[in-house]
Amino acid sequence: MLRLLRLDGPLRGWDIPLAGLAVVIGLMLSTGPWAWAMAASIGVLLAGLAQLPWWRLAAVGAVLCVVSGIGFGLSLHQERIEHEQEQARAGDLSRAGIAEESADIVPTLVLSITQSAPDPDLLCALLTPQAEEQLARGLSVPDCAAAASRLHQPRAATAPPTTAGMPRGADPKQPPPPELTLDACATFWAESAGTPLGKIQVKLVDPNQRTYLVTGFTPCGG
Repeated sequence: MLRLLRLDGPLRGWDIPLAGLAVVIGLMLSTGPWAWAMAASIGVLLAGLAQLPWWRLAAVGAVLCVVSGIGFGLSLHQERIEHEQEQARAGDLSRAGIAEESADIVPTLVLSITQSAPDPDLLCALLTPQAEEQLARGLSVPDCAAAASRLHQPRAATAPPTTAGMPRGADPKQPPPPELTLDACATFWAESAGTPLGKIQVKLVDPNQRTYLVTGFTPCGG
């Protein structure tokens, strides 16, 4: 960057050391142990280059840069994985907060695709990531939001769906089962999504609230 700005002349050969110093400072600000190791390795390399033909120190610095660079890259990869896991856990908690009682799962899904406009937030919040993928794949669309639009296209209902023909769900007098299959084949869900997605598999996420999330779909008659 200094050379592109034509500052290497006024700096009188200090452009490379200044660039190296900027890299070292940036790595130190990241505070990771591998970043500090890489910063120290670059320092050794620069010291060796500044004292050529004393090449041994430069060679040691180069080796240290390779080793610390690999460690630094692996640490960044691990941090990325941990960040993705945290996001997944946050998504699970968010879904758990919107989970419904088993008897309300199918009416809510039907409502999400029969309102005056598609409601992907309502539809996708009730689905686990695996169910989202299965729904999108079954409808040949890229994601759950596109699935909500596709399901809404056949009909734009002006009134909320009735509970007639909706599956009853878990017996409220008994402990909630950990998993259920809700038969939505006689509802607008199967009419819109198709019979291969007509039965809805749900999993208990909060025994105290007796709430469930959709984990997948199976065909009607299966």
